[in-house]
Amino acid sequence: MTTAAWSKRLALASAGVLVAVAFTAASAPSLLARPTALEAEIQLMTAGPGTLTITPAENGDSATCEVDAQVYQVPDEDCIHHFDEGTTVTLTAEPKPGHSFEGWSDFKCARRSTSCTMTLAPGPRYVAARFSPVTLKILGDDDKFGSITVTPKPSRSCAFDETSPCSYPFGTTVTLRRSRSAPGFFWIGSCIGNRAGRLDAAACTINLESSEVVGAGFKTTGDIPPVKGSGIEVRLAGKGHGKLTGGLVNGGKRLTCAGVRCSITGLTRYDYVRLKAQVVGRSRFSRWSDGVPSTVRVVGLASTNRLWAKFDKKG
Repeated sequence: MTTAAWSKRLALASAGVLVAVAFTAASAPSLLARPTALEAEIQLMTAGPGTLTITPAENGDSATCEVDAQVYQVPDEDCIHHFDEGTTVTLTAEPKPGHSFEGWSDFKCARRSTSCTMTLAPGPRYVAARFSPVTLKILGDDDKFGSITVTPKPSRSCAFDETSPCSYPFGTTVTLRRSRSAPGFFWIGSCIGNRAGRLDAAACTINLESSEVVGAGFKTTGDIPPVKGSGIEVRLAGKGHGKLTGGLVNGGKRLTCAGVRCSITGLTRYDYVRLKAQVVGRSRFSRWSDGVPSTVRVVGLASTNRLWAKFDKKG
C-alpha cells in the first residue's frame, strides 16, 4: 500500500496561533483495478470513531474497516470488497469507548441495530456506520486565510490538529470563517456549496455527520488527504404514487431513474445532492427512510448513500 505525506500549517481558531502539523495518509485506492469476474463491490466507511466488520470478507472469514477523516486506519482491502452478485454479507458496527452508535448510511440497515445483513446487487455500494461524537481537523497552508474562527466552539480544549482534534456531537453544523481572502486558494473538503471539493467563500459551513478534515487556503483537493468515491441511490416506497427528481449541488449530474430506483454515480464524499419527492395522483408524501418529513432536502454523501421516499394513498 503506497503512502503520501502531508506537512501543513494549522490556523488555530480559538487562540489564533499557528502550529505545524504532519499528516500521513493512505493514497486513494484505484477503482479501476476491479476483478472483472466479480460483479458486486461494497465500499465501507466509518463516519466517526468506531469500526465496521464485514462477514464474510473478500479474502477471509471477516475483515474490519476503520476510516478516520478520509484516511484508512487499516489496509484499504479491509474496506473495499468484491463478491459475486447475490452474495449475502453481515456488517457489524462497534463504537470506540466513550462513543455511541448513531445508525447507517443505507436504508437496508435498521437505524438502531449495530448489525446489518444485506444481499449484494451488481455494481458499487457504499455503506457507512455512523458514530458520535465526531472530530474536526483543520489543515492550513502558510497562513493564507489568516486566523480562522470556528462556531460553535468545542466544549473541550483542543487544537483542531492531528494530535488534538476537536469533538462535536454527530450532526452539529459548524462554520469556519477566514480573516482574509487569498485569490486562487480555497477551502477544501465537505463544505456546503463546494464544487468538486473546493469552495471560494469567506466561510465554510459543514454538517459534521462524519469525522472530517478541512483544508484552509489550498489550491487543489489533492493538497489534503485524498477524497474517497461515493454515490447515492434513492427508491420509491409505499402504496402511493410519486416521483423523484434531483441532482448534484453545484454540479451538472442529475438523478436518473429506472422504475422505482433512482441513482447518481461517480460522486465523492465531498458532494451534496438535492432531492425532491413529488406526489403523483391521489397520493401523499409520508417521509424519507431516515425519518425526515420534508419533500425537499439536501443530502451530504459523507454519511448518507441510500434512501427511500415513502408515498401513501390518500384515504
